[in-house]
Amino acid sequence: MATKKSPSKKMASKKAVKKSIKRVASKKPAAKKSAARSNAKATPSTAVKKVQIETFDQPLETLSQLQPITYALMRWAKSLGFQDSIEIDPDGNGAQWELTVESSNSKIEYQCFFNTFEESGLITMSIYYLDHEIPAKNLSKAKDLILQSNLNCFVGQFQLANEDKFLRYYSAVDLEDIEAIDPRLIGNMFHAGNQFMGGFIDQFIKIAIKAK
Repeated sequence: MATKKSPSKKMASKKAVKKSIKRVASKKPAAKKSAARSNAKATPSTAVKKVQIETFDQPLETLSQLQPITYALMRWAKSLGFQDSIEIDPDGNGAQWELTVESSNSKIEYQCFFNTFEESGLITMSIYYLDHEIPAKNLSKAKDLILQSNLNCFVGQFQLANEDKFLRYYSAVDLEDIEAIDPRLIGNMFHAGNQFMGGFIDQFIKIAIKAK
């Protein structure tokens, strides 16, 4: 079984992983069409906690000065009640937003990261399960389980991240040359990913993490 860590070590491990997430989340997969429905609001099954990364001190009326993808992400975040919580690159050509997502029974938390890349027209979303590392002895089981589960993912895919230690759901959409981006598209990405993660995590923990 996976070795339990003390709370302090566990927190340190999460922080170390999160430092490298922005770099890992930047690769561009083939764009896939999202068919998920979304009302662009947090529901009990997709509850989120506010995470303040860096204050964006521009008033609401100046948000239109942001580039299209970052602007859409900002609007969707604000529709959920999040204020001034997006980290925007100094040159304005990209941004990252982090939020903590609770499972429907509030027993599991995920870390969700959105990244925008204005020059390439890409928005990516990565949902990480960081509570437990995948034991090396179960790595083959984890890969087989992910391979089978991805056959049922109509958008995005499960991956092993950070040197095959953690589970990640990854999705991306190419929005190049689209000027007026509906924030609900980002809501679709989030709700589809959260749904896939919620339907997969219990099985993954049982087979790929806690199996002897």
